[in-house]
Amino acid sequence: MCKMRAVLLFAAILLVSGTTVFAQPVDELEEGTPGEIEPSAGAREKPQFGFTMNFLIGLSSYEDIDGNQVAFQRFSLFPEFSYGKWGVGLDFTFEFDGDWKLRDLDKDGKADSWTTFTDYLHKFYYVRYGFKGDPIYGRIGAFSRYTLGHGLIMQEYSNTLFYPQVVQLGLNLDIDGTAFNFPYVGLETVVDDVLDWDIIGLRAYARPLVRSSKPLVNKLKLGATVVTDLDPQELPTDSPEDDPASESVTEFGLDVEMPLLERQDMSLIAYADWATITGKGSGSFIGSSYTYRWFTALAQLRFFGKQFVPSYFDPYYERERGTKYASLDAYDEFYVGYLIGTRIGIASILNFYFTWEDGFNDPIGPRVQTGIGTAENAIPKIDASFLYDKKDIDSFEEFFSEEDSLMQLEVVYKATTGAAIAFIYQRSYSAYTLDVTSRTLVETRFSF
Repeated sequence: MCKMRAVLLFAAILLVSGTTVFAQPVDELEEGTPGEIEPSAGAREKPQFGFTMNFLIGLSSYEDIDGNQVAFQRFSLFPEFSYGKWGVGLDFTFEFDGDWKLRDLDKDGKADSWTTFTDYLHKFYYVRYGFKGDPIYGRIGAFSRYTLGHGLIMQEYSNTLFYPQVVQLGLNLDIDGTAFNFPYVGLETVVDDVLDWDIIGLRAYARPLVRSSKPLVNKLKLGATVVTDLDPQELPTDSPEDDPASESVTEFGLDVEMPLLERQDMSLIAYADWATITGKGSGSFIGSSYTYRWFTALAQLRFFGKQFVPSYFDPYYERERGTKYASLDAYDEFYVGYLIGTRIGIASILNFYFTWEDGFNDPIGPRVQTGIGTAENAIPKIDASFLYDKKDIDSFEEFFSEEDSLMQLEVVYKATTGAAIAFIYQRSYSAYTLDVTSRTLVETRFSF
């Protein structure tokens, strides 16, 4: 096992090293929400009304309650409205089977997402105020990669793991004191579903020395995070009901962050986090992030006690939430781990990120997260991206296995300014069986 991990790690380092040679400026690869209208600079000074319409037609396939892949003809309308910092996006998607009946994956005789009052609330794809990074930012809707702080407690948590079988309207709310000329404090919050508040996260942070005349020191940041799951035994359905047998799971943590170097095109940030899971164990890590124009390097040294795992609320959490707390008993000794990673650009054509995490004596195998995608307008007519997340890798062959993995491949051909053809393949999990499933969409997109 140790030799296998060494071979895998060496291959990972070669991959990271080989991609830095042609690096250029890079934007971090993230799954955003395509099409959200961002007001122009003039609109921020004087609110203006904005509107766009996207229309999709194509084929989609999903797994039904019996585990069979079922194909549908898909028609979607996505009208989006904005006024100043406010924005609303609607999702009117109709999927018909071979008999031209609306999609019914659970085979209960009722059309999915067109039956109950909640179904119609889900037609709001998002409602937002501001944009991520603004002093005040709020958004209700689906999200796929949400991290609190440095990710020791919650990293890339998703409320879309079981989509479209389960649809949730999550909540993100960030408030920074700079919006009120009080830069000492700030707040980040996340909720899995505003119609069923179960997973709730909160991070408060302070900048106690922000008024200091000393550079770097005045950017010291202290944070405290708490995330709780009030109903971990709840079954993944589109109309969830609280399980009276559930006992809440809560994790609490503290963190500190300060830049050690800050120049126009270079920065070095150091941080340290500690967290504890109530009734179980605790852990910590120290880390740093170095950025030089087009290149970012990440590193963490981790120290985890018994009955503790990092990123308890991770991309897989919705699938594992019913058993994850009890599974912590398998971590029966103190262990040390690490994380290395990079984010780069390649000749202003590709964006790339890669992280590798493992422990020296932990009971599970390494985890890799990677993504690559074309920079905007880098290749005429073509946009493409690939995202891959795989954990508990015990062998080189298992690196590519379906179990404990997430994947998305998207290729878009832009035929004209307002028309494109897209192919999307996703590997995720079924809400009915909790097993790996795949989703395929081939669609023609029109925007005006």
